[in-house]
Amino acid sequence: YEMLRSLVGSEMCIRDRCNFNCSFCYREGGEETMDEKLFLGLPKYLSRITDQVALGGGEPTLFPELVSKFAEECKKYGLICNVTTNGYAIRKWSDEKVKRFSENLTMVSVSLDREKIRQWSLEEYLKVVKKLQKHTLVGCNLLIDEEMFKNADFIRIVSSLFHEGLDRVFALYPKNAYSVDILPYKNYYLYLSTVYPKFYVDDLTYKILDEGKYSNWKKPCHYGKDIISINEKGEVTGCSFSNSHKLILKKPEDILKDIVFEDRFNCPYLAR
Repeated sequence: YEMLRSLVGSEMCIRDRCNFNCSFCYREGGEETMDEKLFLGLPKYLSRITDQVALGGGEPTLFPELVSKFAEECKKYGLICNVTTNGYAIRKWSDEKVKRFSENLTMVSVSLDREKIRQWSLEEYLKVVKKLQKHTLVGCNLLIDEEMFKNADFIRIVSSLFHEGLDRVFALYPKNAYSVDILPYKNYYLYLSTVYPKFYVDDLTYKILDEGKYSNWKKPCHYGKDIISINEKGEVTGCSFSNSHKLILKKPEDILKDIVFEDRFNCPYLAR
């Protein structure tokens, strides 16, 4: 399973407001906002502990100027800055606005799942991808479900996305949502990983396929090790699904404080 690749780094949420209301979302919709001075001051100190930051939501495209300022700070301190978005707002953006938004971003990942497709068509999704591709690398965060494994649709979907020129496809296991048994389809993952060097999986998928089971792993997951998460309240956790914070940031340099995360040999966010 060494062919399977997972992505790591630091995750951040600016605000928890979103223009979608997906049933499986792990964020609480609202108007919580990280202090702007704290937010824009973080890249200087994050650069000492990681080489990349992923901005998520809420929905980052609702605050494009703030994202642009943050990405500029990341570039200043040598940090890779990626953004995950549902992409919906970008449909009506001018090319100039897309360019300004993307200027200092390394990649924009546009989420794709069964609820997004219900709210807007795949054709519209791909139009947004094409708009972004003029100015930055574009990936797809693909949330899997049982339907994707029928008739090998999973392989067809991923292959089609790469055919459309996406630079990365990140296949995510649904947490805090519905359950999917991926073990019977591990060869699908290995096939895609062999054919497409830019096909990635999340750490949970990797653990399940590597260990051949859903719990009681021999080795711990990357909770608090390869990745940390900072939400809009400044709470620092070991992954974006955790509600158990180890630190609340009051000023940017607080991120350099020593934090001890326990080893996790099971994922408490799997749907039961």
